[in-house]
Amino acid sequence: MAKTSLLGHRHSHIIIILLSMLIGFAVAAVVIYSPPAQQQVTPPAAAQGLADLEEGFIGVADRVRPAVVNISAERAVPSRELDLKDFFDKFPWPFGQGPDDEFRFPFRQDQDKDKQDEEPPPMAHSLGSGWIYSEDGYIVTNNHVIKDASDIKVRLFDKKSDEQDYEAEVVGVDPKTDLAVLKIDAPRKLPTLQLGSSADARVGQWVVAVGSPLGWDQTVTVGVISAKGRILNDPHSPYIRLGDLIQTDAAINRGNSGGPLVNLRGEVVGINVAIAASGMMGGNIGIGFAIPADTAKNIVPQLISEGVVKRGWLGIGIEDLTPNTKDFYGVDHGALVTAIHEDAPAADSDLRVEDVIVAVNGKPVNKTWDLQQAIGNAPPGATVTLQVIRDKKEATVEVKLGEMPGKYAGRPEPEEPEEIKPEKPSGALGVTVRSITAQDKRKFDDKNLAGVVVAKVNRGGPAAGSLMVGDVVSKVDRTPVASLDDWEKALEEAKEDGESYIVLRVSRILGDEVAHLIVDIDVDW
Repeated sequence: MAKTSLLGHRHSHIIIILLSMLIGFAVAAVVIYSPPAQQQVTPPAAAQGLADLEEGFIGVADRVRPAVVNISAERAVPSRELDLKDFFDKFPWPFGQGPDDEFRFPFRQDQDKDKQDEEPPPMAHSLGSGWIYSEDGYIVTNNHVIKDASDIKVRLFDKKSDEQDYEAEVVGVDPKTDLAVLKIDAPRKLPTLQLGSSADARVGQWVVAVGSPLGWDQTVTVGVISAKGRILNDPHSPYIRLGDLIQTDAAINRGNSGGPLVNLRGEVVGINVAIAASGMMGGNIGIGFAIPADTAKNIVPQLISEGVVKRGWLGIGIEDLTPNTKDFYGVDHGALVTAIHEDAPAADSDLRVEDVIVAVNGKPVNKTWDLQQAIGNAPPGATVTLQVIRDKKEATVEVKLGEMPGKYAGRPEPEEPEEIKPEKPSGALGVTVRSITAQDKRKFDDKNLAGVVVAKVNRGGPAAGSLMVGDVVSKVDRTPVASLDDWEKALEEAKEDGESYIVLRVSRILGDEVAHLIVDIDVDW
């Protein structure tokens, strides 16, 4: 009986399994053959909402596109900067300016410099976007779109019958924010866009980008604000950071630079400036950046009225706090003062190295960017009150601001009359040296700089590969060198002593730093 019972249980399990399968098939059949229309019907309210959103995007595009322009710029480029350009222009510079971004890779040394000087320089073309700021023809774009351009043209799209390119004049540029203003003379009042509030813009908010990506005019892309407060370093300048940027996933590609990023009211909340790209083609990967409208509100009027932006300047070195330095200095926020430049405004105040600046005129400073903004937005000559933490105690320091020097603002310093530079060749080393000038002292940031400057290194000579043009030699063997006469005497002494080599004390600029080197060279007397 036990065996029969066991068999009976097995049959029962099989029957149960079969019944379950049949029920499952039946249910599946009901689901499969249920009328799909009943499950996919969109409620009227939802359908109306989608229609309204669609109309909203269409309305924004209709409102914005006539005020967005195409900008083309042409400038001379040394031929060595165009080597392999056809390949490298597929890679986007982080501050991409269009399909013809140039990439300056000095892969080839000029073999026939005199011949090149006789030939007209090759031309590089860049393409970008812009938008009309005022009906009389002022246009906002990026500085990098028109930088160093000799010929700038603007194409309008407010009238289909107007197919001409308008010559544009550069009214003002501000490399510090990568903004520029152009002016064209059009025979009519032009449609304009208004700056909105980037401070009020919120993460997740719909935005629309309009421009000429990859040369395709009047392209509209849609996305959301992905993040705010992003900061990007300019790879070409240690003094420039683009900050408080708006990040968006609206597709931005090369050629969108300078075009508007607008909200659904058609207000400009940002000016497209950069992309994060990946892969050889450097296309959009959903991370683009725009200069905030609130920055443009401050900068653009100054560029129109003055052509430049004048900023306040403290003249100090600063860095962000780390968890360890916050603990060490007894603060939870602020900017740490690491240096005070000689002859800078801060040098005439009570500010000290290792002070932590926690507020400017009562406004909190959470990081270095906050301090840079607070000081840079203040006019030169203004007196600011700095709240600092010193030795874990609060202190107040007042500083009268100077004007930010051009190199910190991304502008070239005014050219000075060229100084006479006496030179002296040395056949034994295969170099020519000259006297130190005031420009050299400023370049090395050392008013007591002494020695001789390497002006030429003969190819294949003893010093080739050891010395570089611009090096400052302050010592030959054990003899200090402060002039061309000292240099000549030191070499003569080494020759009389029968030395087969000499040892030089050399100062050299490497990137943003001054390196001090010991260089030995075999000589050929």
